[in-house]
Amino acid sequence: MPFGSWAGTKRTLHMCCQLMGKSRLALSPPRPQWLGAALSVGTRGLTTGPMPWGTDTVEVSLDVIDHHLRVCDSRGREVAIAMTGLGSVAEMYAALLEAYATLGVHVDIWDRPQEVADVTPFSSDHRPLEYDPPAARTWWQVTSAFYGVLEQWRSPFLGRNPVAFWWGGFDLGAPRFTGRPVAPPRDRGYIMRYDLDAQHMNAGLWFGDDSAPEPVIYLYLYPAPPQCSTLELGLEQCAWDDGLQEWVLPYHRAIATPDPRRTILEALDRVWELAGQQGGWDVDRFTYARPHPSARGEPAAPGPA
Repeated sequence: MPFGSWAGTKRTLHMCCQLMGKSRLALSPPRPQWLGAALSVGTRGLTTGPMPWGTDTVEVSLDVIDHHLRVCDSRGREVAIAMTGLGSVAEMYAALLEAYATLGVHVDIWDRPQEVADVTPFSSDHRPLEYDPPAARTWWQVTSAFYGVLEQWRSPFLGRNPVAFWWGGFDLGAPRFTGRPVAPPRDRGYIMRYDLDAQHMNAGLWFGDDSAPEPVIYLYLYPAPPQCSTLELGLEQCAWDDGLQEWVLPYHRAIATPDPRRTILEALDRVWELAGQQGGWDVDRFTYARPHPSARGEPAAPGPA
C-alpha cells in the first residue's frame, strides 16, 4: 500500500472516520481510555455500533463495498450518502448532519479534526475530495486481514482487549489492559494522558501519512520497562524506534515473509513476554489457559436403540 498511490482517498476516509468518531463522542457514554469513542470493524467497513438516542439507537456505518456512508436507527429508517458523490469535507459534514436531522437526531459534533496536522474545520474545508473505490477496497482488504490477526492474538487474554479502529490516528489496534491504574505522563496532550492512565500493551497497524508514508505495525508497553531500546525481540523484521519509543514492524517487511500472520503474531507475543520478563507484569494471570469448550458442547449420550 504505497501511500502516494492513495493519499487523497486516505484523507477522505480519515475525515469520514473523524465524523463517525465524533458522533460516538457525542452520543455514547464515555468509557476508560477512550474505548467508548473507537469505531468497530464490520464485514463491509467500519461502524460506530448502536449509539443511544432516547429509547432508540442510531448507527453510522462506512460501507466500502458499495461506497456509502449510512445512517440508520432502530426504527428501521436509513439515510445513505454516496462517498463518490461528495465534493468536499464540508459537503460530507453537511450531509451527515442532514441525515441525522432526517432521523430526528441532534448530534453536537465539534467542528474540527483531531490528532492531525491540518485542523481546518469540517464546515470550512471546501477543498476537492478524492475517493478512488479500488483504493478504498484495497485498504479495507488489508484492514480486514489484520483484524483477523488481532482477533486471534487477543483471544486468550482475560483483561480488556478490544480490537478498535482509532479514528484520530487512523489505525487499527488491540490494546491489552491489565486493569492496573498508573500515573499518566505529564508531558503529553489531553488525549494521551487519558489513554495512558492504565498499564497496557498496545499494538496495531498505522497506515501512514504525508510525514511518514510507510505503513507500520507498532508495538509498545506502558509503562515501558527500562532499557527497551536494548531489548531484542529476536525478529529481524522488527526493531525499536527511539523517536517513537516503540517497536516497529514495517508493513512491507511483514507481508514479504513466508507467513505474514505468523510473523506478526510472533512479534506481538514477544513484546507481551517482555512485559512479564522485564516489566514485572503478571502476564500469566491474564492468560486463559483452559481449553476452550466446543460451541457444540459435549457429545450427547447415546439413546436407546
